[in-house]
Amino acid sequence: MIRQLRRKFVLINMALVTALMVVICLMLVISTRDSLRADSQAVLERVIGETEPSIWPFADGGRRQEVALPYFTVVINPLGEVVVTSGQFYALEDEQVLTDIVAASFASPQQTGTLAEYGLAYLREESGFGWRVAFVDTTYADSTLRRTIWNTVTVGLGALVAFFAVSVLLARWAVRPVEQSWRQQRQFVADASHELKTPLTVILSSADLLRGWDGEDRGELARWTENICAAGGQMRELVEQLLLLARSDSDGASRQGFSAVDLSDLAQTALLMFEPVAFEAGKVLEDGAVEREITVSGDASRLKRLLDILLDNAVKYAAPGGHIRVTLRREGRRALLCVADEGEPIPKEELEAIFRRFYRGDRSRSSPGFGLGLAIARTIAAEHGGRLWAASEEGWNRFFCALPLPHGTERRVKIASSGKT
Repeated sequence: MIRQLRRKFVLINMALVTALMVVICLMLVISTRDSLRADSQAVLERVIGETEPSIWPFADGGRRQEVALPYFTVVINPLGEVVVTSGQFYALEDEQVLTDIVAASFASPQQTGTLAEYGLAYLREESGFGWRVAFVDTTYADSTLRRTIWNTVTVGLGALVAFFAVSVLLARWAVRPVEQSWRQQRQFVADASHELKTPLTVILSSADLLRGWDGEDRGELARWTENICAAGGQMRELVEQLLLLARSDSDGASRQGFSAVDLSDLAQTALLMFEPVAFEAGKVLEDGAVEREITVSGDASRLKRLLDILLDNAVKYAAPGGHIRVTLRREGRRALLCVADEGEPIPKEELEAIFRRFYRGDRSRSSPGFGLGLAIARTIAAEHGGRLWAASEEGWNRFFCALPLPHGTERRVKIASSGKT
């Protein structure tokens, strides 16, 4: 599919450019041809009445220059005799050739035209003493036109080859986001299928066992039923998370229904909820510094979910007995939330990868779940016009979320130069 898209991109570009190049080349050739013909015609009209070598007058200081194109003029008297009256740079020693040239000029009904077999253009004019005919050599014009055509074709073909190479590179560059999206979609489907496979297998296996149950052991019936309910709940949770991500991908960062949300209050509430969870896990949850009355525009339920995801992630991955610290402060025109956990550092190469859907880090940081939490949290931050990123230093893994403050609520504060949370 991607290869076909690239080919189509290149073919469309080449078709458009080729058509444009053909039009430009034709216009150039036609313009050159008409210009050369106009020069020849101007010489014919200038010299047809001359009886001596002709000169062109110029306006720049009165300088004069002889006509550069070879020409000659003849007079045909009433008796049919041909007399050469003037000429320049043109030798006519063969009278038979001259007679044939004059006869050829009268063979056409048009008073002006070209004699391709002789390489001449002519202009005839009737006078009171017969006919006057002027001839000018078109060899130079024909040579110039052929050279123009050759150069135009050569340059045009070279330009097409160069543009073909550029089109191939542009096609790769232009299709790269589509290719990446296609690859991520395939990976997403594969990962989702893999995550759904385990609970589905549990449900089907338990259902088969129930089908063959003889009704004697009530304990096994309860266990199989519990397995089905647990696996079904796991599947429902995964499907809900997938639907949330799918809606975010299709709708984008829609801000309809947003209202003023007290982010400070949400953070304090989340801390109270996760304090017993952290205690049960043997971790210490600290209120680092939650600044009061920080209000953002958003959806309270989604922002609560973002906080829950970050705190749940910190409880899962903090070292045994480690500290978890939450801070919230104003920083210029944004609210900066930081959830930090004290534990094994996240490798630098994984600081961005952990936000990918279904991503699982090394086994030391593995835990139950689908690998969608941080992806959902980043999506929620993006929907609110903010961003979410991670940093790892000095034994702390920090997750930062910056959200824009409504206009008029900013208050600049001095940030410690140490950068610690």
